[in-house]
Amino acid sequence: MKKSRSIRLALLGSATMVLAACGEDDQVPKDAKFFSDVKDCAGVYSESVCLDAKTQSERDYLAQAPRFSRKEECEKEFGAGNCETPQASTVSSGGTGFFMPMMMGYMLGNMMGGNRFNAPVYRGVDNSAVMARNGKFLNVGSFAGAGASSATAFRPATQVTPVSRSGFGSKAASYRSSSGS
Repeated sequence: MKKSRSIRLALLGSATMVLAACGEDDQVPKDAKFFSDVKDCAGVYSESVCLDAKTQSERDYLAQAPRFSRKEECEKEFGAGNCETPQASTVSSGGTGFFMPMMMGYMLGNMMGGNRFNAPVYRGVDNSAVMARNGKFLNVGSFAGAGASSATAFRPATQVTPVSRSGFGSKAASYRSSSGS
């Protein structure tokens, strides 16, 4: 085989791997599980992994969750009682004059290549579980009841679906569950 043909095949193979990895950012690993606290998580992973995932999810939540200037706007999108004003100690800038959906827990799993996946999950309308991932919102399951607070009360979606959004901007644009429930 000629050297130039070998190089072309090698480049073609690496381009395929790069393209496959691009789609990985928008996916939720099949083994991802919902945890409402470190205690639930420690039954599956080590406590240190669970603490790290919870801490990172809380940081991501504060950075990515939609923000609303009025509680009514937030509750229209996420349901009555599902919105809160963050504590001043948790917000690094911009004050606390806004409302966000409540974080109900976090998803934790393994990505291709052995990297850990974790992301905050918050309750949407009709007890849907919504997760922000790379600027997109995904329906990842549902909570069994209004007071659900443990992994046993969480039902994973059979298929993770994007949540349709409307409006302008990325901070407080509205969205609805596409699960139909």
